[in-house]
Amino acid sequence: MIGEIREVSINVPGVLDTEKCNVRKTGMIYHVDLHIIVNAEISVKEGHDIAHNVKNELLAHFPEIFDVLIHVEPNIEI
Repeated sequence: MIGEIREVSINVPGVLDTEKCNVRKTGMIYHVDLHIIVNAEISVKEGHDIAHNVKNELLAHFPEIFDVLIHVEPNIEI
């Protein structure tokens, strides 16, 4: 399931990659905690919008997921 979550997430416009992905099962439903990587130069609102789009895509793709918590991380090149 984690691999599928990452695959769906990476196809959302604005998502460059994913980092941590944790899935917890409670009864018959799942809770997802996902870190997405976005361009560090975008606004907070753009990052927020991308996170909402990821959540919406995941909820639409996986009916067994009850909730998704998205953490937005900047893409920082060292």
